[in-house]
Amino acid sequence: MKKYVFLLMTATSTATVAAPYVGLEYGVTNMSHDYSTTFSQDKVTLTPDDSSSAFGGFVGYRFNDFGLELGYKKFESDGSRSQMLVSDKAGYTKEREWDADLDATQFTFKPVYFYHINEKLQLKTGLGLTITKYNFDSSAYTEYENDLTDHEYVEKGSYTPGASKSETALGGIASVGIEYMVIPNLALGASASYQADSVANSTSFMLSSAYYF
Repeated sequence: MKKYVFLLMTATSTATVAAPYVGLEYGVTNMSHDYSTTFSQDKVTLTPDDSSSAFGGFVGYRFNDFGLELGYKKFESDGSRSQMLVSDKAGYTKEREWDADLDATQFTFKPVYFYHINEKLQLKTGLGLTITKYNFDSSAYTEYENDLTDHEYVEKGSYTPGASKSETALGGIASVGIEYMVIPNLALGASASYQADSVANSTSFMLSSAYYF
């Protein structure tokens, strides 16, 4: 009897993989949103670009082929426009500029599943929840630049605030990626994800590195 118990314990211990892991990622996020601002006095409407660079990180705990993962991602979009004006100051170039910026800070929580393709290659999929804070800000101003020294200054009283908004939304995310074990504990990978909430939806393509303890 003791022999069978010992064999069962041995088999269980060799089959069980339970360990934490951490990782970093960098890539591109394409957002679809309704943020825009109109400067009526200039007859200019500005919308932040749909795509931007993104960076983040994640920590997780893996148990056999399943895991739980907490992630962080930061991405931003911006839009700008400028127009040269007739300068009323000798030796200076006069320019009107419009800016709109959308910053997003996102936290994710998702169960993940690992599928071993071979000893070095594994597939990683996940489905979970997101909490995203969006900050939108826009403005317009007139700027002078010295033709000889490149000294710049904003014309007093020319600053015009545009639309500004901050909101937080709960959403969902689905991801799929592949990882290659460079050494026994270090993996390099690539992933794609789709996230949506009541404010915006985004598609991300990320490169990552992960260390499994």
